[in-house]
Formats: sequence, C-alpha cells, structure tokens
Amino acid sequence: MKRLIPLSALALMFAVTASPASAETGQAIAHDGSSIYFEVHGSGDEFLFLGPGTAAPRAMPAAPGQQPPLAEVAEMFAGIKQAYIDTLGPKFRLIFIEYPGSEPKLYTLTPSAVARDYLAIADAAGARQFAYAGFSWGCVTGLQLALRTDRMTALVCGGFPVMDGIYEDMLTTARTMARGPATLYGLESDSPENGRQFLTYYEGLQSFDDRSIQGALDMPRLNWIGDRDLPTLNGKPLTHMGQLIIRNRPELEDAGWDVRIIPGKNHLDGAAPDVQVPLIDEWLSKVLRSPAPDA
Repeated sequence: MKRLIPLSALALMFAVTASPASAETGQAIAHDGSSIYFEVHGSGDEFLFLGPGTAAPRAMPAAPGQQPPLAEVAEMFAGIKQAYIDTLGPKFRLIFIEYPGSEPKLYTLTPSAVARDYLAIADAAGARQFAYAGFSWGCVTGLQLALRTDRMTALVCGGFPVMDGIYEDMLTTARTMARGPATLYGLESDSPENGRQFLTYYEGLQSFDDRSIQGALDMPRLNWIGDRDLPTLNGKPLTHMGQLIIRNRPELEDAGWDVRIIPGKNHLDGAAPDVQVPLIDEWLSKVLRSPAPDA
C-alpha cells in the first residue's frame, strides 16, 4: 500500500486516534458552516491548544485518493496521542482538533478563516486564554493566530521557520499537489482536492512579511526544528528549513524567540511525540506559571 499524506501537517502519519470516552468532546462551527470536532483531555488549570500535525483526536477520515489506515497503524497512533495526555494532561487541559476535516475547503481555507476557526474551537472548549503548540502547518497557522488574538499566553512553533518562512516553496508544493500525485519528504499524496485547499491558504500568505510582524508578538514563544529538516518535493530539495533557522537564530533571539535546534532530526523525526512532547513540556513549564500537578 502506498504511504500517502496530505499537506495539512506535512507528516500526518503522526496524527493519532483514540476513543473519546475519557475526553470532553464537542463541535465548533467553521467559517464555511461545517462542524469541527474537538476533544479536551487533561486536568490542569490552563488550556493548551494543539494544532494540526501535533495531534488529532480520532482516525482522520481518508481524504479523496487516500487509503484508510490499517488497524495496527491506528493502534500505534492511539499510543502517540496518549503520550501527549500522559505528560501534558496533568498540567493542562489539552485541546485536540480535527482540522481542516475530511471535506476539503477548496477556496475558503484562507489564513484569516483558519484563525477564525481556531478561535471558534477555543470558545466552544471554554478556553478564554490558551497556550498554543503546533508543528509544520500547525506552526504556520499558529503564527497567524498569534497575530489575530490577544488570548494566546505562549506560542510553540515547531518544524517551520517563523522568520524568512518558506511560503513560496509551500505555494509551489500546493500547486503541484493540486495537479495530481506528488511526493513530499518521500511520502506520497494523491489528493488534488487537498492540494487545492492548501493552495488557497498559501496564496493568502504570498504578501506576508514575517520580519515586519515580529514586534507585534509579545507572548513567550519558541521556534524549534531538527537540524536535518530539508523538505523535498518529488525528490527535489526545497529550502533547508533547519539551516535557515540556524542561520537566523541570532535575529530570532533578538526578536524575543527562544530557539531550539534538535540534532540529527529531520521533519518526520521531529513530528514524533518523543521529540515534541518533552520539548513542549519543558519549555512551557519554564515560561508559564502553571501550578505543579499533585504528586
């Protein structure tokens, strides 16, 4: 069976499944009137919003042209999700989202629409304020959200540069995927509808200047990446994101970002919970004044 991924996470093999029996579940209304499923896990006092590509609440329905996951893969994903809950659940109320969902939002998935939808989820979950952690496209959307709300208490952006972001590369990638089968990081995608919705998103960012907005961000924020994170499209290398963040590290830190470089990790490695979860836990414990969980 082919290994297929949508662009939404650039590594959605790391999306997860679990029974919602132990979670608070809900629905928010998206900008197009569709429902957005979410779950809230954990017992902490503060909310942590987990963006797409960090963790998903259920088995993602197969997008057009994709094979549904095998049962053993779904079981593995359930364990991945549990890693977030076990480590971060005692300290936070974790919001897991199923987004953008199984029905592609072909021409409406704009940066402002996604930010609007995230806030609708936060409202439905009862999160007046929240920290945010996203990976890959989850980083891209988290940065856009941070610029559109004063409700974010901390921002974790993994697997994508928040200065000199590779938006042109992502536009090229989305255009390619909208035309038909493509490979990204060596993983295959055959969903033109999915490519089309992300083409809409990245078309909306072509005039975005991520250097000029740095002064508008005042929450604690972390940009992290593996030092081997080099995207490839149909086998050809794009901009080396790991080297880009390493090069920009002094400027990022001057602008107020904490920067972490993970040795020996590429994009798919970085999506794994054994990389993300300890990093998120350690950094948020440092920058937020969350009460320690009961022993």
